[in-house]
Amino acid sequence: MAKGFLHLHVTVVLLFILLYTIKVYLLLANKPASLDKLRNKTKIVDAVLGSLIIITGAYLTFIAPAIETYLIVKIVLVIASIPVGIIAMKKLNKPLAIAALLIYVYVFAIAKTKSLSLKKEAFVAPVSVVTTDSIQTEAPSIKEGEVIYTSLCALCHGPDGKLMLNGAKDLSVSKLSDEEIITMVKNGKGLMTPFKDQLNDKQLESVKLYVKSLRK
Repeated sequence: MAKGFLHLHVTVVLLFILLYTIKVYLLLANKPASLDKLRNKTKIVDAVLGSLIIITGAYLTFIAPAIETYLIVKIVLVIASIPVGIIAMKKLNKPLAIAALLIYVYVFAIAKTKSLSLKKEAFVAPVSVVTTDSIQTEAPSIKEGEVIYTSLCALCHGPDGKLMLNGAKDLSVSKLSDEEIITMVKNGKGLMTPFKDQLNDKQLESVKLYVKSLRK
């Protein structure tokens, strides 16, 4: 269900941005008659898309394992951009229309990357454990994997891998191969965040070792 809501949310947001981009183009191209015609034809569509964005977005926020900074900023920007976009079209204000469109695109980008900078920062072990010998070594280790897992994965998978929150699989009974585990961690799946931009090869190997240690 959560995966379906995510796909619906992304699709609806993309359609909304596309439609608004067309309106901005007509406004910038000085075609007020065409813009008015399009706005009149899409009033119901705008209302439906707006409602779906709010409903699906609220649900995804509700089931999120943690309310991170990027999510708060996203919500604030969405709330702020709605009246800006409406006023821009009613007043035929080009600067406001462009500003609203840029906000929409930025909000979509931070939602996809889950980062205000639109780029994931490399994972760094907490200071309290960074001096652990097994983490300082060049070889992958279960201890390092545990540190990374606890920081990035435990919210949905649970400390023992059995939580299964937001569609997460029970890792204690997982049959994934070594390659499949690493691919899953790197690329994510469904609501699972991809960590390819945060974890290096050694860290990925360490996570794999720890995930396999959770099996019965």
